[in-house]
Amino acid sequence: MTPHPGTGAGGRLGAPVPLWSDEAVASMHGAALEVLSRAGVKVPSQAVRDLLAEAGCRPGDGDRMTIPAEVVAAALEACPPSFTLKARGEEADLTIDAEPGPVYVHNMGEVAMLLDARTGTPRQALFADQVAAGRVMHNLRHQRSVNPLLSPQDVPGELLPLYSYLALATQTDKYLGGPGISLAAQAGQLAEMAAVVTGGGGDSCSLDVAFSPVPPLQLGSEVSEGLVAAARAGLVCEALPCPSMGTTAPAPLAAALAQQHAEVLAAVVVVQTVNPGTPVYYGARLLPGDPRTGAAVWGRPVLGLCAAGATLLARRCGLACDCYGLATDAMLLDAQNGYERALNGLLGALARPRFLSGVGSLHSVVAAGLEQLEVDDEVLGYVLYAIEERPWDDEALDVDALVEGALAGTFLGVKQTRRYLRSEACPSALSYPHGLQEWLAAGAPSVVDRAEARLREHLATPAPDLPAGVEEELCGIIDRAARSYGLPEWPDPRRLLAEARSALEG
Repeated sequence: MTPHPGTGAGGRLGAPVPLWSDEAVASMHGAALEVLSRAGVKVPSQAVRDLLAEAGCRPGDGDRMTIPAEVVAAALEACPPSFTLKARGEEADLTIDAEPGPVYVHNMGEVAMLLDARTGTPRQALFADQVAAGRVMHNLRHQRSVNPLLSPQDVPGELLPLYSYLALATQTDKYLGGPGISLAAQAGQLAEMAAVVTGGGGDSCSLDVAFSPVPPLQLGSEVSEGLVAAARAGLVCEALPCPSMGTTAPAPLAAALAQQHAEVLAAVVVVQTVNPGTPVYYGARLLPGDPRTGAAVWGRPVLGLCAAGATLLARRCGLACDCYGLATDAMLLDAQNGYERALNGLLGALARPRFLSGVGSLHSVVAAGLEQLEVDDEVLGYVLYAIEERPWDDEALDVDALVEGALAGTFLGVKQTRRYLRSEACPSALSYPHGLQEWLAAGAPSVVDRAEARLREHLATPAPDLPAGVEEELCGIIDRAARSYGLPEWPDPRRLLAEARSALEG
């Protein structure tokens, strides 16, 4: 795996472009603290309310708990300033902190529907599709973190995150982000699987799990109890609210960012109350709403401004941010798809979040496409190139070379040109750079044609081998989990893997 320098593999990043002033960020942070102290958060779980009370939170109306600013400050102080997410191999580990450093990219998460790239025709996602997606994402140049793209519909819901983790673990040695969990027991089961894959011996940083507070300002029973279970297990926790402006969040963008910030901070308080020092990062999924219908939309550039604001708010609190960038409301690989995800990807990356999400997403992030993965890798090449500072040292600004080329009337024969021609070029795998006649002679291929060809190449590339015995251990964990849930039957994970591999080979 050879990531582009803009992902932190050796290139020098330019200065972040904040898009929001320091004064704006401070005002939004202050508004969030005031909302938490006055309105608090709705917490249906009595056990979690008791925990919050022990931390200094106070009962509000009904089952709400108000959170004083000093409790928030203590929770943020308990968060480790940096940690390392551990992959199967040390070279693929990811360093996580709040500083404007490398931007790691990961795919969108867990949708039940795949769309045809040309027609938009939907179909259900299956376990074999998750395996195929894992193989493709392993081969993408710019994606550093892989999480489940799909929610396979041919496995039991109780076991879905475990099957998804198995599918990806057999296809990549990149860092595996945790699937979403719906049952507290799944946290421990996934932690066991991650320890087997990474050899981490139960190390918490082998797995991160995300929990979504329900906007506006609610920590539902499953969310809060899941946070408690994950924190007690020492797992890396991500607070991932998804408010929509004008419906579940205020219409002004600054106020909506303040609410999202309050929701993240409330989750951080829960985690640090349970287990001080638990690694935490800041998830941001604030969306604009369509003013005519109220429906959430993902393709407008407001999404990029949301990502930038959330990154700066997270950084102010010493937390790394995971925000959206590559997103579209389009159903196809068309012009709308391209301009929406490219602009939001660039806007999201400018503030230097630690994670930029959305690879593979279609149809307002309710569907995915494997061809879209290939196109997104091309878009990311452009985005990461744009945020990487170009060389301007004495060698790049060699005045002798400038003079030589100017006097010769061309720079083709200048040695400096040969040294820099490739490194200064923006990477491109799908875009067609040649002349019209060559394009016509080649059959007038579209970007979809080229994405499909690249997809076939990646699907045909063998996956990196798991160490001996690991795959069987993972299957055994699924079998034990199925029995613990009292399931009378479940698909044999070994059979599903064999069928998925046969489909790829065929």
